[in-house]
Amino acid sequence: MNALDDSRQILVLQDLLARNRRDYADNECLVDPIDRARIADGEAKRLTWAEFGARVDRVALTLSRAGLGKGDVALLVAPTLHETLVAQLACIELGALVASIPVQYRENEVEALIARLSPKALIGYARLGKHANARMLAEVADRSGAQAAVLAFGADLPDGVIPLDNDTPLSDAEQAELDAIREAVDPQPDDPAFLVFTSGTSARPKAIARTHAQTLTTSSFLQDVADLPMGGCFLSPRMLNTVGSLANGLASWLHLAARMVLHHPFDIEVFLRQIAQERPQVTSCPPAILNMILRRIEEGETLDLDGLKYITSGSAQLNPALFREFRERFGIRLVNVYGSSEGAMLISSDKDIPDEETRAHCFMSHAKGQPGSCLPALTGTQTRIVDPSTGEEITAPDQVGELRLKGPGMLAGYWDDADLTRESFDDEGWFRTGDLFTFSGDQGQYLSFAGRLKNIILRGGLNISAEEIQNLAATHPAVAEAVAVAVPDAKLGEKVGLAVVLRPGHQLTLDELNRHLRDVRKVAVFKLPEYLKTLDALPTMASGKTDIHAIRALLRAEAATD
Repeated sequence: MNALDDSRQILVLQDLLARNRRDYADNECLVDPIDRARIADGEAKRLTWAEFGARVDRVALTLSRAGLGKGDVALLVAPTLHETLVAQLACIELGALVASIPVQYRENEVEALIARLSPKALIGYARLGKHANARMLAEVADRSGAQAAVLAFGADLPDGVIPLDNDTPLSDAEQAELDAIREAVDPQPDDPAFLVFTSGTSARPKAIARTHAQTLTTSSFLQDVADLPMGGCFLSPRMLNTVGSLANGLASWLHLAARMVLHHPFDIEVFLRQIAQERPQVTSCPPAILNMILRRIEEGETLDLDGLKYITSGSAQLNPALFREFRERFGIRLVNVYGSSEGAMLISSDKDIPDEETRAHCFMSHAKGQPGSCLPALTGTQTRIVDPSTGEEITAPDQVGELRLKGPGMLAGYWDDADLTRESFDDEGWFRTGDLFTFSGDQGQYLSFAGRLKNIILRGGLNISAEEIQNLAATHPAVAEAVAVAVPDAKLGEKVGLAVVLRPGHQLTLDELNRHLRDVRKVAVFKLPEYLKTLDALPTMASGKTDIHAIRALLRAEAATD
């Protein structure tokens, strides 16, 4: 059966789950991490659509009886485990808005969200790592006076915490009770389903509501970029509180009735073992992990990546060498995805851009007069480039400006911040991405990333794009990875600092690197790095993304000893 055959019947996420339970009941749909024990108690599960659906029913009824209903907010601690997806779908069945949060959140963050959202349910786990998560939620709820039920997965729960581990199928009477609740919910495409928080550095994270319609906009993502068939398998190393886990994970999983193999926190040994055991056709990982895999190959290790055909990676630019290396060594094609929590998305796919060199740093332009991407997931996307200082539209090639976007998946506004909403859209309703792009290609058909408005190094009054410098540095034969940051300077304001990971067997001095940049890449002298730090590996955050703050600290320490 083609994934689109019954698309006219699919209006909300519940419709996809109901279809999968009906048509693919005995197909395996969800696989827990094989190292689950380090995350939480309980057995690692492999669930069919029938088993998954039955668990959703049980948790939905429990949540309803605890007071959660249509329009309410449920605050869900979201480790990458099957229970998190069960809870998310259960909340949606009730018409509630599920606000998934990172497992790292503690009392301070949870108390702030309770005050901000007034949730009717707090959902967690008995244990997450070494943390007594359910106990913390219960104590915070009591201390804050929250009018919210506290529920949790796991055993030995604190008094007053409602257990969610009951896997007993619903009785006829219970099923009738839940069916009546579902009928009363009457979900609509424009109803909010998820609340996503940005991972920015502001004291108050921005909150974005995602409707059913917005989430379903990209449900064909894995089918589009990786040719994943109905019932196909993908390995998902995403945190389940992110927009990527919804737009490119959950929605595609439901759309294709696929088998999703869960992985997180990231562990390279477990990740490679899951690829060998589960044979996913597609997975996702940041550039740092791609480089880590290549380094292991270069050091003589044999890796079993059979069956893996595509890897998606989230980065404004990728090193072109990565595309060539993965294709030649493994027959794997890389897909670069640009996106944001607000719903912005551009995809650099071999379906649109066959040439790997171009695909590494370009996306299809969706400007007026351009054909745009052929991928259904990007239908309706519109782009323009604007001079951020004047607001004038840019149409000439190689002129840098801010990318602005419209599209069916874009947010309508921030959850509880009208001022921020006004600031984030221009007078014509275009979303200000804060990212700098140029037009490129012989017909201006591509968008090339040029940096971030807020990731500029200001050296003696001259602006330097950190992304430009690190991408140029990565062209040196000795460099596997590079990250450029601003290093404070009393005289010039800021200087360019560079952290690099070298390829096995190579060494590199600052003079050698700058000679390459100046003489081979013809880079202006004022842009050349003045501090160089060689690392065995780039520091990363829990998400797998590079930890820029840690790199800044390392280079500032380096400068202090200079």
